[in-house]
Amino acid sequence: MITEIGNLFLSISATLSLCMFSIIFLKKFIDVDLRYAFCKNLSFIVLSLIFLSFSFLVYAFLIDDFSLRYVASNSNISLENIYKFSAVWGAHEGSILLWVLILSLWSACIPLFSGKIPKRIVIDMISIMGVLLLFFLVFILFSSNPFDRIFPIPLNGKDLNPLLQDPGLIIHPPLLYIGYVGTSVPFVFAVAVLIDGHIETEWISWLRKWVISSWVFLTIGISLGSWWAYHELGWGGWWFWDPVENASFMPWLAITALLHSLIVSEKRGIFISWSILLSILTFSLSLLGTFLVRSGILVSVHAFANDPERGLYILIFLSLIIGSSLILYFSRSSKLIFYREYSVTSKEFILLINNLFLTITTFAILLGTLYPLITSSLDLGKISVGAPYFNFIFSALMLPVVFLMAPAVYSNWSKTNYNSLSKKLGKILFYSLVIAYVWMNFYYKSDIFIVYLGISLALFTIISSTIKMFQIFDNTFEKNYFKTLLSIPSSIIANSLAHIGIGVLIIGVTVSTYYSSQKEIIMVKGSEILIKDTKIKFVDVEGKLSSNYTSQMGIFDAYKNDKYVISFFPEKRTYNIQKNVMTEAAIDSRLMRDIYIALGENIADDSWVVRIYYKPFIQLLWYGVGLMILGGFFGIFSRTNSVNNN
Repeated sequence: MITEIGNLFLSISATLSLCMFSIIFLKKFIDVDLRYAFCKNLSFIVLSLIFLSFSFLVYAFLIDDFSLRYVASNSNISLENIYKFSAVWGAHEGSILLWVLILSLWSACIPLFSGKIPKRIVIDMISIMGVLLLFFLVFILFSSNPFDRIFPIPLNGKDLNPLLQDPGLIIHPPLLYIGYVGTSVPFVFAVAVLIDGHIETEWISWLRKWVISSWVFLTIGISLGSWWAYHELGWGGWWFWDPVENASFMPWLAITALLHSLIVSEKRGIFISWSILLSILTFSLSLLGTFLVRSGILVSVHAFANDPERGLYILIFLSLIIGSSLILYFSRSSKLIFYREYSVTSKEFILLINNLFLTITTFAILLGTLYPLITSSLDLGKISVGAPYFNFIFSALMLPVVFLMAPAVYSNWSKTNYNSLSKKLGKILFYSLVIAYVWMNFYYKSDIFIVYLGISLALFTIISSTIKMFQIFDNTFEKNYFKTLLSIPSSIIANSLAHIGIGVLIIGVTVSTYYSSQKEIIMVKGSEILIKDTKIKFVDVEGKLSSNYTSQMGIFDAYKNDKYVISFFPEKRTYNIQKNVMTEAAIDSRLMRDIYIALGENIADDSWVVRIYYKPFIQLLWYGVGLMILGGFFGIFSRTNSVNNN
């Protein structure tokens, strides 16, 4: 009975979403206050109904209601409750319901936190959210319904995909979706402003906080997925350039460009038309990612479904959204173009170059992702675009972006004294080059140019951002240290932390990529192997029994200078229901390095294939992302002194 009510609530939500959308056509007939109250209340009701529907699905998983096809396909009696909960979004139908729940949450938040945005704009934003909700709700009801019944009712379910039975995958999809779906807010704002034909810079200040919020959650979601891949998949890597990974990374690049463009729009009242276009493109890329994941046209560890009809439905909606938005943009964006003079040494110009390279990088990744599909559909043969293309194109296009971070921090609006700027940054660049050279030659005894370049640029970014933050601290210093710290503008802290985080991340990626060591060997009990300065001894393999899997657990001891350091316990798990065999790596993480051991195949009674990786400074990757996220949170609460467009 509960599942039928859940289905009913989805149907009512679809009807109410249609009502939300219809309000946009009633401007001449209904007072603005009445329309505002109507849209606001509808958004809350739709959120409540979808939340209840989602809760009913959670309940069905927890009580093992195998009369639902979706529950029977993605759970079983022996599955732990925490994984039964995460199984709700473990496959296509539940994940799309989670998508709609988060979309309705963002929709309800718009009137709650609308600030100084005029009611007429808020109404249009909620109305456009209504059509987005309507599409996905209709998609669920007719093509992807998690409440569909199955008969006869099985005694047990097929189990959740073993890859998803991991703590990291409990929180990764919801956080990623919050960021992913959050790109809808700048999109509906852009469309509403284009319809209205008017914008003010204080509205941009409001929008910037929403964009940062989406950027923060998207960053958390992507980094959690990367962290999970590193810890769970057993091959020592953290990024595949998988098509579906690219599908989440492209909106991240686009929203990063949008964020920097909005800074200029808010501060100087220019690039507004460009910011509007980026808002449309960012959400369009999010919808494209949804299409790639759910259409079945891509082979990916992340793909949910292999159903061309679902893909066609999303493709049609994607075409309608992108097409109508771009037509609206090109027909009305001229009203939102404002001109102000600025020189090539100004902050505006540097951020413009930043935007161009981020946008070009986004479309270069898009080309590499879609090119095999294009050639296949045109019968030009099957062509694979692999990691070498993405690594080369991404590194080449991002080098100018990283290099320009320091000049962007130190330059002024409108015009910057070139001699003063070059004098300040010249010293920092010199010290960065020297430190990188000393580090490489004395610590690694290496002269790989690309590594030297990467570390130098990273240090250039870190040192310049750190100095800038402490300069502000010195300028505002008072006897009360804590009061002085609080007086530093949060925008400066946000900027500095995010840029320092990128520099730290670059060092982690560069060093771990070029100076990692790995060995794949056959080991017998009692054998030893040396990797870098650590000796690994294979002690034994023991059986281990869990509620829904059995495993062979290896025991390895690590020694340094003949002194015991730590033990490793990698596993080879066999899940009871589907008989999937999964690798559970064991990792000893330190600031300077990770040692990573994965247990391979059992060759003979005492012989096992063992993969051992030595990853120097890879922890800097996660620390760097953490600083970026922390900077993002500071940015949400920052204030910028904007100008009047008039």
